[in-house]
Amino acid sequence: MINKDTIKKILFEFWDNPLPVIYPRDLTVPLAPKKVVIVWGPRRSGKSFYFYSLAKLLFEKGIPKNQVIYFNFEDDRLSVFKKEDFQDFLDSYFELFPENKGQKLYFFLDEIQNIDGWESFARRLHEKEKISVFITGSSSKLLSREIATAMRGRGLSFAIYPLTFGEFLRFKGETVVKNFLYTDRRLSLPKYLEEYLTWGRFPEVVLEKDPTLKKKVLQEYFQALLYQDLAERYSLKNTLFLEEFLKYNITNINGLFSLNSYFKLVSQNIAVSRDSVYNYSEKIGESSYLSYLPFFSYSLKTQRVNPKKISLLDNGLRKVAATQFSHDLGKLAENAAGRFFLEQEDNKTFYWQGKHEVDFVTQNSGKLRAINLCFGEEIAEREINGLLEFKKNFPKVSELLLLTKGQRKTIGKINLVPLGEYLLQ
Repeated sequence: MINKDTIKKILFEFWDNPLPVIYPRDLTVPLAPKKVVIVWGPRRSGKSFYFYSLAKLLFEKGIPKNQVIYFNFEDDRLSVFKKEDFQDFLDSYFELFPENKGQKLYFFLDEIQNIDGWESFARRLHEKEKISVFITGSSSKLLSREIATAMRGRGLSFAIYPLTFGEFLRFKGETVVKNFLYTDRRLSLPKYLEEYLTWGRFPEVVLEKDPTLKKKVLQEYFQALLYQDLAERYSLKNTLFLEEFLKYNITNINGLFSLNSYFKLVSQNIAVSRDSVYNYSEKIGESSYLSYLPFFSYSLKTQRVNPKKISLLDNGLRKVAATQFSHDLGKLAENAAGRFFLEQEDNKTFYWQGKHEVDFVTQNSGKLRAINLCFGEEIAEREINGLLEFKKNFPKVSELLLLTKGQRKTIGKINLVPLGEYLLQ
């Protein structure tokens, strides 16, 4: 059982200490929700700081501090916290502020998914105590597809990822106003974009100015992903294979990946079963650090039998985890574009290949878009041909888009748009 004095001390630490510097994010959630709000996403994406920003908004609206409760369940002092302690947690708060019984309260419960039984507690707070409840989580227990089951229709889920390019610019002190692209500040866009592509978009790394420390932070992130987020959390025992699997995928971003082909390759050097390869791949996908884009086809069977395209959550990890790292801005730009499409709400993102390739195909509300990326100074003919070939095979495609390093024009029905500008949409 957890000690009530420990709970009270942790509660007061939030109220007594000033909030950290808050950088605005694009995500908007309701502050007076009719359901439990769940903010989920990969670790180190800024979920805790996002909660601080919501708390700040409430304080600015005049809500008394002691009616806003922030509690991080990953605090090491809570390592023995069990579901039986949830009532003590609530009792501890009302022992401190009995006058707040029946008042409008806001509970921000960070990484609560670590505690079994959190779903029942969250529902009870919302339904019986009439408390506005906000939850974060980064494990498979809080993936979007499982939230509906866990909350029985009583939750609203919102995804938060590392920084978009617009958020990155704000973290750098830029004010991205509506007409930003028409001001003199647009001249700094290529420099910012190269940093975004090279070092990635984890908030802590973006704010760090020293390249040596940036790299050290990224190394720590990779080690934490390997040993804590994956090996420990999912009881994956073969860490030698797990590390090889991660590094192989991170090295080969934008490449095509087949589990069968990979198993034949890796089993020559590492003792691993086919089932383990499938299991480890599934868990890594649940972590959201790696995603696998299917081949575009209206046939699910065709999608299943074709290799998947590798997409990495953050480019910065390539600096510390790729086995053969090359400073290839084109490859980094393609990965960043892929993440942009993957993280758009309601988008389904694919790749396509015929005689030529299409880097990304998006499907949203039945509308198709085909997108290629060319980050060189000259436009490669194959990029144009790939889009035209897709148009020939799928005449109803609504847009053909070519993202470029700096060119903006139209070639036939293909729109050329600079990547940096497009990422700010």
